[in-house]
Amino acid sequence: MRNFYGSVFFALLFCAPMLQAQTDRRDEKRNVKQPPKLIVLDDTQRKSSSPQDVLGQVYNLGQNNQLTPRKQSTDNLGFSQQEFQQRHQGIPVEFAISKLHSKQGIPQAVSGEYYPIKDLDVTTTLTNQQALMRAVNHIGAQHYLWEYPDAAAEMDGYQKPTGDLVILPMYNGDEISTYKLAYKFDIYATYPISRGDLYIDAKNGDALFYNATIKHANSFGHVGEPMVTVSQFEDDTTYDNYTSIAMMASGTAATRYSGSRTIETQLTGGSYRLADTGRDVYTRDAKNQAPGGTYPYINNYDEFTDNDNNWTTAEHSANKDNAALDAHWGAMETYDYWQQVHGRDSYNGSGAQIRSYVHVDNNYDNAFWNGSVMSYGDGSSNGNEGNGFFDALTSIDVASHEIGHAVTTFTANLAYQRESGGLNEGFSDIWGAAVEHFAKGNGSDTNPTDEVWLIGDEIDRRSGSAALRSMSNPTSLGQPDTYGGQFWQNPNCGTPTQSNDYCGVHTNSGVLNYWFYLLVEGGNGTNDVGDVFSVSGIGMDKSAKIAYRTLNNYLSANSTFANARAGAIQAAKDLYGAGGAEEQAVTNAWHAVNVGDAFGGGNGGSNYCASNGNSVADEYISRVQLADINNTSGAGSGGYQNHTAVETDLAKGDVYTITITPTWTGTVYSEGYAVWIDYNQDGDFSDSGELVTSVAATQNTPVSGSFTVPTNASDGATRMRVSMKYNGVPSACESFSYGEVEDYTVNIGSSAADTQAPSVPTNLSASNITETTVDLSWNASNDNVGVTGYDVYQGTALLGTTANTSAQITGLSSGTNYTFNVRAKDDAGNVSGASNTVSVTTDSPASGGGCVNGISSFPYSEGYESNLGAWTQSTSDDINWTRDASGTPSSNTGPSSAVEGSFYVFVEASGNGTGYPNKQAILNSPCIDLSATAQPNFTFKYHMYGASDMGSLKVDVSDNDGATWTTLFSETGNKGNAWQSATVDLSAYNGSSIRLRFNRTTGSTWQADIAIDDVRVIDGTADICAGVAPYSSSQSYSTGDRVTYQGNLFERTASGWTNLGACGSSFGITNLVPQAPPVNSTFNIYPNPVKGTSLQVDFVSQKEATFTIVNMLGQQVAKGNLSNTLEVGNLESGIYLLNATIDGQTITKRFIKE
Repeated sequence: MRNFYGSVFFALLFCAPMLQAQTDRRDEKRNVKQPPKLIVLDDTQRKSSSPQDVLGQVYNLGQNNQLTPRKQSTDNLGFSQQEFQQRHQGIPVEFAISKLHSKQGIPQAVSGEYYPIKDLDVTTTLTNQQALMRAVNHIGAQHYLWEYPDAAAEMDGYQKPTGDLVILPMYNGDEISTYKLAYKFDIYATYPISRGDLYIDAKNGDALFYNATIKHANSFGHVGEPMVTVSQFEDDTTYDNYTSIAMMASGTAATRYSGSRTIETQLTGGSYRLADTGRDVYTRDAKNQAPGGTYPYINNYDEFTDNDNNWTTAEHSANKDNAALDAHWGAMETYDYWQQVHGRDSYNGSGAQIRSYVHVDNNYDNAFWNGSVMSYGDGSSNGNEGNGFFDALTSIDVASHEIGHAVTTFTANLAYQRESGGLNEGFSDIWGAAVEHFAKGNGSDTNPTDEVWLIGDEIDRRSGSAALRSMSNPTSLGQPDTYGGQFWQNPNCGTPTQSNDYCGVHTNSGVLNYWFYLLVEGGNGTNDVGDVFSVSGIGMDKSAKIAYRTLNNYLSANSTFANARAGAIQAAKDLYGAGGAEEQAVTNAWHAVNVGDAFGGGNGGSNYCASNGNSVADEYISRVQLADINNTSGAGSGGYQNHTAVETDLAKGDVYTITITPTWTGTVYSEGYAVWIDYNQDGDFSDSGELVTSVAATQNTPVSGSFTVPTNASDGATRMRVSMKYNGVPSACESFSYGEVEDYTVNIGSSAADTQAPSVPTNLSASNITETTVDLSWNASNDNVGVTGYDVYQGTALLGTTANTSAQITGLSSGTNYTFNVRAKDDAGNVSGASNTVSVTTDSPASGGGCVNGISSFPYSEGYESNLGAWTQSTSDDINWTRDASGTPSSNTGPSSAVEGSFYVFVEASGNGTGYPNKQAILNSPCIDLSATAQPNFTFKYHMYGASDMGSLKVDVSDNDGATWTTLFSETGNKGNAWQSATVDLSAYNGSSIRLRFNRTTGSTWQADIAIDDVRVIDGTADICAGVAPYSSSQSYSTGDRVTYQGNLFERTASGWTNLGACGSSFGITNLVPQAPPVNSTFNIYPNPVKGTSLQVDFVSQKEATFTIVNMLGQQVAKGNLSNTLEVGNLESGIYLLNATIDGQTITKRFIKE
């Protein structure tokens, strides 16, 4: 069955291969440097006189850190929440919101984020205005919403940002690496469209982090879910005020997807319009205007009207007008769901309007929330299966999913990246399913119909595709149902960007989706890491309330799946009591998706042995303290308590002290104690060193013991057992008469920095020497943590890096002497000394062919960056090759990005009978003149990822201008989700004129998008560096420029540098990663906007530079020789383009004159 398109609603964008799950892993890894998320308070902390005292004890506040009140609320369970903003030296710390949870005035727990910042320098170098200029330049848009005050006023009163000074925690993977003083700007660009919070370093102007508000809104087919990640303006502006002249009415609507429904309308001017003033829900006609530029439809819209309030199909199906009825009814039902089920007044909790605009753009496969309003496209389909991608995108699950993002903004405010972003997407899917079930009543509470669990099923018109996502079977549509399992994307994939799906947010949401499905309906089986699970469902109503309480009460901006587990367990306890069916189902459903253990009962978890005291009538464990664990509890039923939802981080090599406090109900007895930690995570406590401390029987209270975490302990979450036994030291799996056993979770990680370099590689030797190549090999180095690679040097020039203990050096000149050495390095960046040096002289050469007006200068390269270059589509095949710069339209096939530059070419295999089976696509090369070559080779990168029967890719050659063809290269089937390299020897055609072609034949499936990039013809005898100047840091380079750098030839592309091979020939280095020159950008203008009379220009030029300034009508208003200061005081207020010609290169910058 067809899965996702990469360009639709919950787009799957892959950033890294699937993580290999460890079968003994029970919880996600958490670094010791992460701030705690949920802390249960002890009796002493609960008796503190003020909330600040409680938080001060929990966080051990330093002198320069303060917590200031933010807001307070009380729910229907009697719980109150007080929120506090952390400030360091008076400056807000971004994401650092702490929540104090109390019941009946007594503090119970603390959740949220706190960062132990010490003495950060909070002096700024840049002003707000300078930082805004850097932010605008970083975004690089042509227009911004603040340029259009009328439209901005309709977007909740959006204004040009002035920049809030904040302290931004910087994450390196899942740990905090440092803190930065930054200006935070809400940048709303309208052409091209984007919105998000951009953080600019207040000292050096670097862009530190972009937190997207709108996602994928410019990509065709992306139902970009603009993620609202920051609080929007909350004002009392009334955008619709018809109540004084119009009457509310109830009408009947024949919706496009949900049958006949009752809707609320307004009678005005003799007709009814889609306006529900009771709920503040309004639905308008965007008149097919595109969302870019000024959002024209916000002010320039039509009303959908009906003359008798009976909105029939006959009247409103033309032009898909009945889709507006779904949008209106869906918004009404979404409002009612939050009000009736969760007691929440609209998405922000205070009655915000819900405005929807239907008929956005033409054939627009998109629907998104931009922080203020909903925009719906009509889709590219006429409504029939197999026609286009989507029908009008107004189904109720789409609407409630999008509005659910706004709910997340005003509750946990989950950052749109990594695991928190995956949770954000998952919660919106949960609300999509919950609202659909609420509104349509499909199935029962404990057994909703199958359609409830399909997201986007009503709008999907792709051939053979049932929906966008399946919550009940995520893997069927390319999502993981197991943390770390099949389809899981690495959330620590590097810098989160739109191109890598912010490290898998749309993909990894499948884990939360499946957790929720199991919580509602139950299920049993074995997950991807081998865990056997069994979940008894508790129904939609209870499950949704637990999910909402988790989101609203216990999660924060950077929460992980493990934090969601702890919060959900606590939410279940709050709502339905500890140890009940609800807590058990929540815990077991998390276990089913590989986040934490199953509910322990009396066995301490599914894999660990049972241990308990048979009676706690006289004594029990009342408090355990270790690092962030400070847990107070009463006597456990059956002498055992599972506290694995309570956790802390421990660093390998560090010393810790655990303190245990007993409680005696009467007589004080002698008690013995023991503590175990399963360091190697094998499900028992029997290994050497896992008994970390023990105390002989004593009446002392409390008792303590210290231990050191072994450096060879396994990273990640594992079990800690605490046992207290009457009159003796207990064993790990013992059932004894009197006392108690408690289990906890500890997360093992690393602490001290690795400063030890690997040992020097030895016995470097050379073999298989030819005219242009040599094979090097050496003995492996050792390292205290692990060797990650070897740097290979030619003389003093670094050629590149390999993970192997051998490398083939290619591209050498014949009859030439070279010297090589090797250095080892580790993950911390430590580099060993150099190996022994080996001297090599390549073999002497042999000899050389013609093509009129053909390619005769080598190396020749084509990356398809602007078009197909000199390559041409065949007219005798079935389908064409297509240029693309991101993921192909189908999921689980094709690359997510180019391997060189920005573009590649691929064959779209979608469409039974059109794209497959057995459809041929041919791309012909220009004529290639090999009359003067000696060792010509054809090299290219290819990507073959998809189904096993995806068809074939061939490279054919013709030496008679296409009369006959000979196959030189052939591959079939799935080669994995990575670019592959190929080299085809053309030496047999020396002295000839040839043509090459890529010959693609599709197989029997749509999941077969094969791609080509980085095509080259090279000759082993040419010195590709001849006549090319070396790289200069003071030089400004543009696309197509070539330089030599560290013994290699590089060509500038739009995204950086591409290595063309080693100097001395046109070959590259096998298995090595060459070092590229820095990306030099030396042309900047400031301030922007210009308030005074001078525009400053930073540039470097080898000769005289010139400039022109044109207005937005294309009229030239100034010109001359370019200098570092341009006088613009005589220009009228407005937007201008500065065109600078520097060393033959023209650079254009946009600026605003105020």
